[in-house]
Amino acid sequence: MSADQKGNWCIFYSKIENKREWHTMKLCRKDGVLVSAKTYDEVYKFNRFKEAFDFAKILITGGGSEPVYDAQVKRVCRTRGTGFYLAGT
Repeated sequence: MSADQKGNWCIFYSKIENKREWHTMKLCRKDGVLVSAKTYDEVYKFNRFKEAFDFAKILITGGGSEPVYDAQVKRVCRTRGTGFYLAGT
């Protein structure tokens, strides 16, 4: 895995019907369901903000169907061990 010196970007999302529970994206399955990450190594990292923003825009608008998720682009940072935290944009 390569890392950008300026950091990596990730998708921070929640389901529209439950805006109190937010997760960090690990992967997007073929059926459109997002899976959440538990460790820094699992987080799907974008090297460019624009790529992450374009993906978040598709999630928010529904990409041709009714939207299921609300999403934000955040910078992901590693902590000790396998942990991580998200910094605002």
